[in-house]
Formats: sequence, structure tokens, C-alpha cells
Amino acid sequence: MQHWYVYYKVAATESEMAVACARRIFEALPVNEPPARLLRRIDGDVELTLMEVYGPISDAARFEDMLQQAVARSGLPAALLARRRVERFEDI
Repeated sequence: MQHWYVYYKVAATESEMAVACARRIFEALPVNEPPARLLRRIDGDVELTLMEVYGPISDAARFEDMLQQAVARSGLPAALLARRRVERFEDI
């Protein structure tokens, strides 16, 4: 099983918009998919780090496809899309 961590930095002034877009990503994923969580780094004032957490994921290729489609429909601006970083981990 895989666990995905997607993080990106946003200016404090962009945080409300970025959180709304992340929630739209979650809403666009099928209900039976792995649970999604949105986290915010605690020690950011001017710039915040947001993290989307997904998992456990049993079919990574299928999930990647669905996540890309959900992100495309989310309204996340291109500048924030460029900052998104995906890290994947698996159970051992």
C-alpha cells in the first residue's frame, strides 16, 4: 500500500483560496477512495506549507489518474500547481 504526501508553499494571502481548492480536490475524488486529509504547517506566518495526505492507496496508477483529474478541476492557479510536490511512501 502506498501513502502520498502532496505539499506546497503558499503566501498567507493565498491560503484561503488554496485551502478551498484543496477541498475541491477532495470532493472530486470518488467517495470510496482513500481518505484525504489537509494539513497546515504550524510555524508559518508569511508563507504557509499545506499538505494533502492520501492513503492507503492500493492502485497507484489509477489513483494518480483520478488525482490529476481532480486537481485539474479544482481551480488551483498555475503558480500553485507548479509548487506542488508529491512524495510517495509504501508500507514495509
